[in-house]
Amino acid sequence: MPNPISVIIENQNSAGGAFITNEQGLLPPFVTTKYVVEDQGNSSPRYVRSSLYCIPATADLLNTTALSITLTVSPMARTVEGEYEPPIVNFGELGAIRCNRCKALVDAGRRFQCLMCKVTRDVPTAYFQHLGHTGQRVNKYEYLELVLVT
Repeated sequence: MPNPISVIIENQNSAGGAFITNEQGLLPPFVTTKYVVEDQGNSSPRYVRSSLYCIPATADLLNTTALSITLTVSPMARTVEGEYEPPIVNFGELGAIRCNRCKALVDAGRRFQCLMCKVTRDVPTAYFQHLGHTGQRVNKYEYLELVLVT
């Protein structure tokens, strides 16, 4: 069994410094590691941590491994010096665009399919915007929830 102190020191040496949130396959630093998050659109490990970072692709594989998947969510976690505060989105009187059934956040278009419960709903008229030639909303940069703020 490895010595926990040497594992912590090794992780500080290999994962300390900048942690870029959109690099695929990169495991987050340990909670004991000193790091600065460069927000590239995915959640900082200070706010959300998972018990599994390689999730089985099929139910059979999940049952075979008998591993539980949990998330530790810390929405009020503090940032460290050099990190941006998470952007706060104000939807105004319209409120957040959410599924009426399960309240999960959704994508924009004339209609949307909730990513959580798979129900299809109409997008409120006040939030609708046409898509440009790139397939993205024309007013994308007016909404913090649609772009990364750096």
